[in-house]
Amino acid sequence: MKKFRVLLCSIFALILCFAIFPQTSAYAESQYVYVGGYPIGVSIDVGGLLVEDVIGVETDYGMAAVEGFRTGDIIKKIDGVAVDSVDDISDILTTDLTKVEILRGGETVSVEVKPVVEAFSMKPRLGVKIKDTIYGVGTVTFVRPDGTYAALGHEISADTGKIPFSGGRIHECRIVGVKRGKKGEAGALLASLVQDKVYGSVTCNNGFGIAGVFEADHDEKDLVPIAARDEVRTGAAKIKTTVGGSAEYYDIEIIKAVRQSGRKEKGMVIRITDKRLLDITGGVVRGMSGSPILQNGKLVGAVTHVFLNDFTKGYGIYADCMN
Repeated sequence: MKKFRVLLCSIFALILCFAIFPQTSAYAESQYVYVGGYPIGVSIDVGGLLVEDVIGVETDYGMAAVEGFRTGDIIKKIDGVAVDSVDDISDILTTDLTKVEILRGGETVSVEVKPVVEAFSMKPRLGVKIKDTIYGVGTVTFVRPDGTYAALGHEISADTGKIPFSGGRIHECRIVGVKRGKKGEAGALLASLVQDKVYGSVTCNNGFGIAGVFEADHDEKDLVPIAARDEVRTGAAKIKTTVGGSAEYYDIEIIKAVRQSGRKEKGMVIRITDKRLLDITGGVVRGMSGSPILQNGKLVGAVTHVFLNDFTKGYGIYADCMN
């Protein structure tokens, strides 16, 4: 009877363990994806007008400030009219006292401002530098057989910080050069985004990357399983990335693989060891985010960030955490 109780308790403990710590291996191995490694341009809609800077208005008497705005504000409405494009502003503004609805720090506030007539154009201005779309460059990590994709491995934001997400698009992108990093400043892939060549949609933008539907033709050569994060080991691995005319595989080393029971960012630390890539980029550079990491024939993750004190090192996110 005592042995039966012990056995029963053991079975119960095993069931409880699976309930609390779900095993990711079966889930991940059931997913086969096409390996990315090629660049994309990304355009993210702000859902209004993002105030990048408060600059004032040039008049015949010098620069005049328009009180009421802060860097990072999202202008949603002007005198009750919704604004989604920079072009909307000139059709609405007058020199009268104007009510502006703003998204500020996650809260909607209303301010009253007095536009100022600009000396050069003789038109009323708000004295702010604004944009309606955030542009960026990244790398596709994988495309599923159903056409959905995951890329970048981190969130797209503005220089002013996090932005509300209202959808977006991915575009054709051509790598035209590489800017190597220097002390305290990461290098970057120099790229040309082809705005009128849309490859697909962006339906998700969060800390684990971007996702959507890839509507253009894509490379279907490498179909591999997604590894569970508990399969990833320190040691030799490869990344697939584009720093020239086409995507290539390069040698890396996974020097740290953090044990994670939940979906989190920065699960790995990698080091670029391939002399070919080091000669071109010096290590990890901006635009390389999303470059797939492969180990033992499986997709294990994607490059996300660079170490500013050592460009040969970078962070990676586990593939089964991505969108």
